[in-house]
Amino acid sequence: MTFKEISQRFEHSESGSDSFKFFYKDVFELMKADPLNAGLYFVVGVAAQTYVIKYEDQAVDPEFADRAKATLEGFNNRLLEALDKNPEERLRILGEVAVDYEWKVDAF
Repeated sequence: MTFKEISQRFEHSESGSDSFKFFYKDVFELMKADPLNAGLYFVVGVAAQTYVIKYEDQAVDPEFADRAKATLEGFNNRLLEALDKNPEERLRILGEVAVDYEWKVDAF
């Protein structure tokens, strides 16, 4: 499965923690098949995994879950663009996504 396929499946799924769980398991598995881009997959995989760890056993407001899902979809879209770039650009975009996740995301 490609990152594009994984991202599309996530995009068309519900906002529940199961969608985040399937997503992170798939991208972590993809890391083995595509080690040159493993850093890209790792960042969004950890984000999804963190969401699951924090909210899997809780009732989550649907608007909050939708916002978290939209945030991860935005990261995925940026990384999909990065995959078509040269390695230097890919690394720059990865860094931007990592910084945004660490400093601008409060959902997970």
